[in-house]
Amino acid sequence: MDSNIQWYFNPYDQVQPLRQNENPQQYQPIPVVSQPPSNRVCEDIPYPIVHKLLLNDLFDFGYEGAPNIDRLVYHLNNEGRLAEETWRHLLSQAKIIFCQEPNIIFLPRGCTIVGDIHGQYYDLLTIFELGGPL
Repeated sequence: MDSNIQWYFNPYDQVQPLRQNENPQQYQPIPVVSQPPSNRVCEDIPYPIVHKLLLNDLFDFGYEGAPNIDRLVYHLNNEGRLAEETWRHLLSQAKIIFCQEPNIIFLPRGCTIVGDIHGQYYDLLTIFELGGPL
């Protein structure tokens, strides 16, 4: 790799920055769809949820309580997205909980441990369905 290449931040693609000779105008943000199109090729497939799940919609009784898990799973299962405020709050709450956990957890017999799903959200949902209600 050439060490003389200068890299610039690409606001539309945070995986790969712009090189010095690339034009930042050629990258356009993906438009957010506010209304589902009326002429779809596959009309039997439901259109993804177009609104982002807000913090007020996720929590029923204030932000310090538990989120409505059924609402969150439904929203993500239907390809909905989270508002930045929402996912930041969820991550900060998860961090607080994980920091309080011990390194070793003793589990009773009859439990199933699942790991290594590599970000496959729909596989995780299937595992939860096979495991029964929470």
